[in-house]
Amino acid sequence: MDTITLRRKNLRAAISAALEKQGFKSDVAFCEHYDLNPSHVSQLMNGHGSFGERAARNLEKKVGWDEGLLDNPLLFLEKNEDDFKEPTNNDSGIRYAPVRFVEAKNPNNKNHVRIPIYRDVKASCGDGIENFLEDVSDYLEIDPELLKLMGVRSNSKNLKIIYSAEYSMYPTVAPDSPLFVDVSDKDPNNLKNGNVYVFTHNHELRMKRIFVSYGSNTVKLTSDNPDKNRYPDEFITNEQLNEINFIGRLELALIRP
Repeated sequence: MDTITLRRKNLRAAISAALEKQGFKSDVAFCEHYDLNPSHVSQLMNGHGSFGERAARNLEKKVGWDEGLLDNPLLFLEKNEDDFKEPTNNDSGIRYAPVRFVEAKNPNNKNHVRIPIYRDVKASCGDGIENFLEDVSDYLEIDPELLKLMGVRSNSKNLKIIYSAEYSMYPTVAPDSPLFVDVSDKDPNNLKNGNVYVFTHNHELRMKRIFVSYGSNTVKLTSDNPDKNRYPDEFITNEQLNEINFIGRLELALIRP
């Protein structure tokens, strides 16, 4: 991918993250907040304006991003129509583009953090898949400031990237989405109630939203998919919760419907 195209993709991703996490209602609202020309920014993202070195650095400085952030080939959505994957059990006709992690331009950048990627590890949101974190297949080199823009608040040293397998956490998590998992948050006695956790149980790697009711000694494991006939809630006791081997808490699902 050439540098200009990369800048356009990264700009779109960064602004989209700001819309979600900072509460901006639109691209125009984002631009007005940072005293940017909305028309010019739209042209930069859509390929109708010159996006050279000076324009990129000036934009980064005005918004407060680290210098060079727009040039970092961290990740992107491949928009080739042939690469889209049609879901087989979704009537909405939504098509998902796989996220591909791209080798960093400056892999030894001292400002970047390295997050291990386990490409072959998939956490089923339903019955589970026999798999676990074994050998690291790759690393994501990423600027911590971009992680913040994406909504990640965990210490990057505690993050690992695995993948989702299917639809039971829809619409929170899309199939084949990279999952940023905070492996430091796994004490069954200190779970963040209502959060999504990845865990192994009966030799299966699973992912569920967990609700602990300490007064009634009941724990509910639930899928976000509203089809409860296909993805019913599960109930266990607090004692049984301690039998589960927690891997960590889901911090971010990179692709959402």
